[in-house]
Amino acid sequence: MAKSKLVGSDGNSLLDMHGNQVGESVPTLSGVSPCGSQILIEFLTAQELMNTSIIVSEKTEAKVPLQGYIRSVGPGVKLEDWGFKVGDRVLISGSGVMAPKYDNTPRDRFFMEPHAIKAVLIEAR
Repeated sequence: MAKSKLVGSDGNSLLDMHGNQVGESVPTLSGVSPCGSQILIEFLTAQELMNTSIIVSEKTEAKVPLQGYIRSVGPGVKLEDWGFKVGDRVLISGSGVMAPKYDNTPRDRFFMEPHAIKAVLIEAR
C-alpha cells in the first residue's frame, strides 16, 4: 500500500524541534464509501455542462444547473423510496460534504442527503 508523509501547509514534512519527522506515514486513499443515508455524487464540471471544447476555468461563473452522477449510496438509503439508482445523472440542490480525492478524475465528489436530488435527468443516446 502506498504511503504519504505528513506535511505542513508549506509542503515540508512536519518536524519536531529536534528535526525529527512527526507522526506516522499516512496510507493513501483508494476509494470512499458513504455511510448511513448518504449518497456519493460525482459532479459534472462546468465545461461538461456547457458542452464546449473551450477550457472553462473553475473560477468562471457558469449559469448551469448543478448536475452529477450517483456513484454509490449508503446502507440506510432505500433506492425504491427515492426514484433514482446508482449511475443516474441527477439535478442537485443543496450542499454536502466534499469527498477526498483518491484518483485522477477532474470531477469533485460530495456526500449528500437523498433529498438534495431534485430530478433524474434522461440522457440522449
